Amino acid sequence: MVTGYIGNHIFDLHPKENIKDLFGRDDEYKELERLVKTEWVVVLGRRMVGKSSLVKTFIKEHDGIYINLSGIRGFKDFILSIASQLGYSLKELSLDLKFLEFKWSRIAEDIFSRLENKIIALGEVQYVSSIRFLRLLKRIWDEYPNIRIIFIGSMVGLINKLLNPSPSSPLYGRKPAVIYLQPFSKKKSREFLIRGFNEFNINISMEEIENVVERLNGYPGWLAYYGNFRCVRKLDVETSLRYVIDEGVKIFEEEIENFLKGKKRENYIKALRIISIGARWSEIKNELRVNSKVLRDILLNLKNAMLIAEDDGYYYIPDPILRIAIRSIRV
Repeated sequence: MVTGYIGNHIFDLHPKENIKDLFGRDDEYKELERLVKTEWVVVLGRRMVGKSSLVKTFIKEHDGIYINLSGIRGFKDFILSIASQLGYSLKELSLDLKFLEFKWSRIAEDIFSRLENKIIALGEVQYVSSIRFLRLLKRIWDEYPNIRIIFIGSMVGLINKLLNPSPSSPLYGRKPAVIYLQPFSKKKSREFLIRGFNEFNINISMEEIENVVERLNGYPGWLAYYGNFRCVRKLDVETSLRYVIDEGVKIFEEEIENFLKGKKRENYIKALRIISIGARWSEIKNELRVNSKVLRDILLNLKNAMLIAEDDGYYYIPDPILRIAIRSIRV
């Protein structure tokens, strides 16, 4: 019976920001704390694995700044987004609007010069990858050594350029450290569910726990969705699981559609579908009927986007909800 839980809880669907609500990431938190003293850091992980919760909690505890760059692609939009989220107006930045188009790099430097000794987290930064942005990062690295930056995302766009810079890149030789977040183990997933249900004074059977752990595969975001449907919205087990899957499929459909822009759609969807049941290189190649170079590029792009994983030549999709979403994507 629910007694009415008041306050934050681990089944809250927002990213966690208080350290008491951050579950199961003690080791990663300590590693981030150690690395950020001297390094820029990239926090990598698949969707719903808890990247934002880890970093937002860390930023709050260390009086840092978290900037969400979701949907930002151009350098100008990046600067305006940062200025807005930090509460700076164009007037405060002493800009002559008549010459604004020519001064975006200067605006950026002006903003970052005000952030000395701060830790800055840039969320969903993978799509801001213009050469001007890379040059800005080089300038910050060279001239503001007390500014530490945490990047959050997947191995596409900017993140890939940070971790695999070409010799001509402004960031060559400035590779950040990496923390890779994995889904919870089965043991940790059980503990997460038990703690969440206990916060609402609801008893959960081991049968229900094992069913949910098996079907949601250790992803904290999906586990939190399930707990929210069960404890906050008071739905039954099967309805909660169905709603989690439905919500997840919608999220992944949008993500896949964004990923497919500018790519040969048919090849990627065919690859995802065969990989969703597990497949080796030769099986995927036979299904797609493409040459080795094309297949290599497809698989690399899918891995960098963290949509698939590989284990000794065997390709698969770890997220059970993504496997379901693949079936509904049109060719």
